[in-house]
Amino acid sequence: MSNFSLVNNLGSSSAQTKLSMTNTKLNSTLQRLSSGLRINKSGDDAAGLAIANTFRSDISVLSQGVRNANDGLSTLQIIDGGLNTISGLLDRAASLASQSASGTFTGDRDTLQAELTKVFNEVDRQAQNIGLGGVASSDEGRYNRAINVFIGGGSNATAAGNSVSIDLSNSRVDRTGLNLSNLNIGQGTGNVTGAQDITGGLTNAETMTFQTVGASGQLETFSVSISAGATASNVLDTINNDSNIQKANIEASLDANGKLVLSSADFFTVSSDTADGAGQTGIAGAGAAIDDVAVTGAANAVTKTISGGAASGTETLSFTGEEIGYANTSQNVSFSNAVAGAGAALIAQAGAIANSVNDDTSLRAAGVFAVQTKADGSQVSFVSLKNFNLAISSSVGAVNATNNIDSLQTPTAATGATLTGGEQGAKDALAAIKTAVGLLGQVQGKVGAGQNNLEQAIDLATAQMTNYQAAESAIRDADVAAEASNMARLNTLQQAGVAALAQANQSSQALLSLLR
Repeated sequence: MSNFSLVNNLGSSSAQTKLSMTNTKLNSTLQRLSSGLRINKSGDDAAGLAIANTFRSDISVLSQGVRNANDGLSTLQIIDGGLNTISGLLDRAASLASQSASGTFTGDRDTLQAELTKVFNEVDRQAQNIGLGGVASSDEGRYNRAINVFIGGGSNATAAGNSVSIDLSNSRVDRTGLNLSNLNIGQGTGNVTGAQDITGGLTNAETMTFQTVGASGQLETFSVSISAGATASNVLDTINNDSNIQKANIEASLDANGKLVLSSADFFTVSSDTADGAGQTGIAGAGAAIDDVAVTGAANAVTKTISGGAASGTETLSFTGEEIGYANTSQNVSFSNAVAGAGAALIAQAGAIANSVNDDTSLRAAGVFAVQTKADGSQVSFVSLKNFNLAISSSVGAVNATNNIDSLQTPTAATGATLTGGEQGAKDALAAIKTAVGLLGQVQGKVGAGQNNLEQAIDLATAQMTNYQAAESAIRDADVAAEASNMARLNTLQQAGVAALAQANQSSQALLSLLR
């Protein structure tokens, strides 16, 4: 049997407790409905919150990953556009080479060569702009490497599947990368080819000294220095980017055997401060000593051995030839024989012989020069891009040890000029351009595959984000229908609780009637 008490109103206490619980639940329901979230604080569902936060973090990573992929896709689209224009430039180059390759062409091939050079200059410019115009370590070749685009979505932060790899290494598409250097569809050019394969780079530093014909017709000298450890590409870039080299119209390239080739339609010589040997260019030829000189292959030459002589007699060099302006006469220069034993004396005498020709203004104007081709003074070559004849006579009148040049001769034609260009050069250019088109196509294939991979990665990342958002929503978001039903139920309970509490509070007043 229940007790009646004026001290403790148990009914009111019970009603207050139940009403408080109802209010707490109602407040929680109202918070869920107003925020739209089932979990508004850790206490709502600690385990669920941890899982939902993991999903939210994954979504954030993937969202940035999609932006990364779109950035990568934009970069590849820029590269692809550049490759397409380079392809069009190669088509124009092929057209020019085809025109020059015809035996019926009667125009000026140098005009075709000039346009071809401009086409290849534009190829270089565009290749540099799209980041495939140099070695990987340079700004011009910034994308000439493997590129990793981080997208995310893997099982952990270091998972290989987080990134899409686009391998553009060895994708250089300037004239060097496409092997289009040293193509000549115009007049012939002469080459100097090194003796060594330099694809493995240079072992020691090397300084090359060039002689070219200056504006005054005299031979001018300049040097190009290459650092130790330079790669083949570094060697080519160092030479081709030198202002004096560009002024002299000399171009550096590699042949099929990896040997350095220097080419120009103009006269030039080259020597090196490093002897021929593995790991060096060997630019002066196989077995060349330090400072031996190589002469452009475009030149005709008469090469003579210089030996010790006696301090008596005079030798005369007589140059003739229609192309040098002496068809019916000769231009003569003389030098005095000198005692010249091996060493400094022989070197000095060889230099004096060469100077006797190079100091003659008429021969300079005719384009005839003399070059000391052996550093030890044992050899001098008389050279010109034109055809000429050379006779050698002596005041002694006999071949003997008195003469520094023992091999006296009647007029003898200078020979040896080997030119590239013309019809055959144009045919060679066509073959090179065809190969270049194939190389360009390979790079385009890499870029296209990269674009497809990124688009597919974006599709996957988008699908993952959708699924992660659905999973997070299932944990974190409020079920509005269920919460609305709870609110209606709890509102009713709250009203009932308030009414019950009021009734319970009145019960104590009822007990007072027993005391009347």
